[in-house]
Amino acid sequence: MLLHQLEIFKQVAEKNSFSKAAQALFLSQSTVSTHISNLEKYFGSKLFDRLGKEIVLTPFGEKLYPWAIEILNLKDRALWEMKDGAPTIEGHLRFAASSVPAHYLLPRLLSQFLGKYNGIRFAVVQSGSESVAEKLINGDAEIGMLGKQYEEDQLVYLPYIEEKLVLISASDLLLPPRISLTELKNHPFIFRESDSGTQANLVRMLALYGINLSHLKTIGYFNNLEALKEGVKEGIGISIISEIAAADYVRSKKLNASEVVELPEKRILYFAYHKKRTLSPWAQAFIEFSMTKRSLITEML
Repeated sequence: MLLHQLEIFKQVAEKNSFSKAAQALFLSQSTVSTHISNLEKYFGSKLFDRLGKEIVLTPFGEKLYPWAIEILNLKDRALWEMKDGAPTIEGHLRFAASSVPAHYLLPRLLSQFLGKYNGIRFAVVQSGSESVAEKLINGDAEIGMLGKQYEEDQLVYLPYIEEKLVLISASDLLLPPRISLTELKNHPFIFRESDSGTQANLVRMLALYGINLSHLKTIGYFNNLEALKEGVKEGIGISIISEIAAADYVRSKKLNASEVVELPEKRILYFAYHKKRTLSPWAQAFIEFSMTKRSLITEML
């Protein structure tokens, strides 16, 4: 029995899928299947039952799973403690992130972190904030970054940075630097999809002023933040988005940004992880490292 076989077993067990486990481990599906077969031969027992397209643990597999977790956690801690004497540290970081962290925060943070810890591989999956929370609960990601708290009874949320929402408009539409939504009733708006954390925060903030999105002249939606910015740039409409997301287009003068009188409150972007999950040493190190690098983000604004 080899340690990497236990890691493969753990991934298949958590994802109920050979293909998803292969993707998470940067392996082919045939390699994953071979290692599981070898592990079953080693124990002389089946680890998974294949019920059609569904993969489920056998009773023996259920017995092995907690031991595999304990062994792998011990291995990870030992390697991390010995990292100063090793040329590289091998590990996997699996992130689920909403659009703003995935596009604008994680690439910058990972660039710095991977330069310090050579050998760690990563996967970043972008989705809406609510979906990020679901991925953490389901074990599809170890660390989440999102702009709204969901499933607070199951997830730990660590505040990372604060930012405000801003009104963006095409560069040739000269709006004042500070404006009320009451002055914009005749302007067409375009927004993000409903599972966006930014959108959810916007709805909540406007509700405090008795404003519903239906009160605005909404003409369309994008499910992609970059496409939304391009739509505003091309004059389709105006929008309200994250200040961090708007910063690159504002700096290059592709868009104008204005403060909105009804949106004085800042929103928080969080790191998140499952309450019952013991973070890998490199996941814990990444969060701690990122907390010391907030200036990397504030430089963008």
